[in-house]
Amino acid sequence: MAKAGLILFLFLTSCTQLVSFQLDKALMTLFVGVLLFHSFFLEKKVPTNSFFVLIVSLGLILFSYLLNLPESSLIIFFPVIGLAYVTLIGEEESFLNLIYWALFIHISLGIFFVISSYIFGMNSFVHPMYDKGLPFLHAAKGFTTTVQTFGTLIIGWFLIYYWKKDDSKAGFVDQLAYIIVLLGLVLTFNRNSLLIYYIILFFKHKRIFWLSVIAGLAFVVYFFEFINKLIFNLNTLTSRSDLLEAFRIAFFEQTDWLGYLIGHGNNMVDESIARGTYYRTGYIENGTSVLLYTYGFVGYFFYLVSVFVFSFLFWMKEKFFYAAMLFYIFIVAQQFTHEFYSTTIYILLSVFILIFNSYPRIEKKAHLLSPVE
Repeated sequence: MAKAGLILFLFLTSCTQLVSFQLDKALMTLFVGVLLFHSFFLEKKVPTNSFFVLIVSLGLILFSYLLNLPESSLIIFFPVIGLAYVTLIGEEESFLNLIYWALFIHISLGIFFVISSYIFGMNSFVHPMYDKGLPFLHAAKGFTTTVQTFGTLIIGWFLIYYWKKDDSKAGFVDQLAYIIVLLGLVLTFNRNSLLIYYIILFFKHKRIFWLSVIAGLAFVVYFFEFINKLIFNLNTLTSRSDLLEAFRIAFFEQTDWLGYLIGHGNNMVDESIARGTYYRTGYIENGTSVLLYTYGFVGYFFYLVSVFVFSFLFWMKEKFFYAAMLFYIFIVAQQFTHEFYSTTIYILLSVFILIFNSYPRIEKKAHLLSPVE
């Protein structure tokens, strides 16, 4: 009963668009409080490195918020809650399996809503691909805001699956679940998520990777027009560039030296600037851009260092697959979108932390000579 309750709780935390208010953020904040109480009760110590990242992040965000009042926004503090969640849950290895099944439930329901949309008509949990000129395709987004965030949950599930497989814990049921989740990935029709899966294939299924590359080339040649609309559609890339117009004006043309250093304390460009752009929106759909605009070059530099260090630590443990995945997802993939104010990215990061902590610690190399020598 306790495990079922936790799985349900984790499932609801992954649902960024289920009810009219932000239930996911409320549940994640509540869970941080519960985990803190649990840690104090058991007298657990927060790892020094994680505590340092939390304190520095809080300091940088608080500094940016206070110096930009009254234009700053409280939403910029949410990454601190997300990182606290990641830090505390990272000490509970048993949560890997709970997250695994919570995500599987979410993904399965996402697939169900796609199938039902073809039978019973459109619903709010799928995305009709009008923007790519393919309205007959319905992309899965589950109980999240976009197909990208749904894809993030799918990638998180795959990471746990391969961890279980490497540890000989993946059985027949897991293999069946893999097929279902793979179907969910395909139904997102999301280029970024599919590319991440190809990285998984490169590390875990090299034969399938090269066969799929060859088959993919033949498929592209035969169905060029369809593939061009779905995968190589430059209109969506152009639209992303247009969406960054407000950021370019606000940050590079109308920011002083203090704004360059600590940002604007807000993740949205002011409406007075956004109103004159093509899409008339202040939303910044790019990870690098939103970090620069919100937290400045100081905040973005700290983010880069944190990702590089974490990737390097995986590399030191000779877990090259996870090192490459972490680097791509948090550096390269963020050029196409960002989820820093969504619970999905912190669920994914908690998976990385839990997997990292499940492996033996990095042992220091012995000195060439003993102290006596």
